[in-house]
Amino acid sequence: MLNNVKSRLSGKATKTFFTAVLLAAVLTSSGHTQLNSIKDITAHKYALENLIAGIHSENDGVRRNSIYFAGYYKILETEDALIDQLNNEKDPSTRILIALVLYELGSEEGLLEVKIFHLMMRMQRCEEWLSRSIMNIWLIAQEVQFSSLSSILQIKFKYLLK
Repeated sequence: MLNNVKSRLSGKATKTFFTAVLLAAVLTSSGHTQLNSIKDITAHKYALENLIAGIHSENDGVRRNSIYFAGYYKILETEDALIDQLNNEKDPSTRILIALVLYELGSEEGLLEVKIFHLMMRMQRCEEWLSRSIMNIWLIAQEVQFSSLSSILQIKFKYLLK
């Protein structure tokens, strides 16, 4: 009876071990897909030009789908176009999509641009906050001067009316 329990436990442990190894192999291999060239995907001679034109398109849907396509198929040739679009993009969700695609491409230059862009946005927000704060301080100072001036005038009128 004891040998039966031992053999069942060792069988379960072996199955669990092999399941864990197989799961780890599947998960690690799916995370490291290879980077592609546009020529690996299509033989159309204008495909890359069309994709880059789509990344710079004024149409939001075309632009977002082109950016997504570049990331989904990991097309290396689009890196420069994506970096340019990151710096010109006004829509925050599209900028996030571009940052994700640059990450998927493993672009060190692109991720550096994302970091620089983020720091510039933080500085801009700080400058806006600072200018609003200075304006508020100036308005408060004007109110204080006005209130002190009006109180001085009230005192003078009191003495004049006596």
